[in-house]
Amino acid sequence: MGDITKNFSKREFECNCGCENNNISETLVNLLQNVRDLTGRSIHITSGIRCKDYNDKIGGVKNSAHVPADLGTGEGEVGHAVDVFISNSSNRFELLEAVFPVGFKRLGIGHNFLHLDIDKRKPQNVGFDYYIKDHVG
Repeated sequence: MGDITKNFSKREFECNCGCENNNISETLVNLLQNVRDLTGRSIHITSGIRCKDYNDKIGGVKNSAHVPADLGTGEGEVGHAVDVFISNSSNRFELLEAVFPVGFKRLGIGHNFLHLDIDKRKPQNVGFDYYIKDHVG
């Protein structure tokens, strides 16, 4: 049971540094819930919110959608991105098939994760990868 939606809790989106920052966009979480409902599968968040210090420490991009920002949506300073664990290529395909119909317009593909974000400051309708240093993001 979740405390934001029926399947997601704020705790799942906390910064991995231990600072407990978890102010994630409700819009993003609702889209994730729609993906969960469509696939009928649980979604494991490996990276949600990142405080600026943690993002810098792990080499995250400047202006990362994981770092809370106010994008003028009325939500205040919230994170607009998550990385979702992918266990195998079938799981990747199933999630990719589900993210577009629910409204995601930005996604990144890594070896064992999908990056999903709703950051309007960045190019829309893009898919990028993490296999080269200069990915679109």
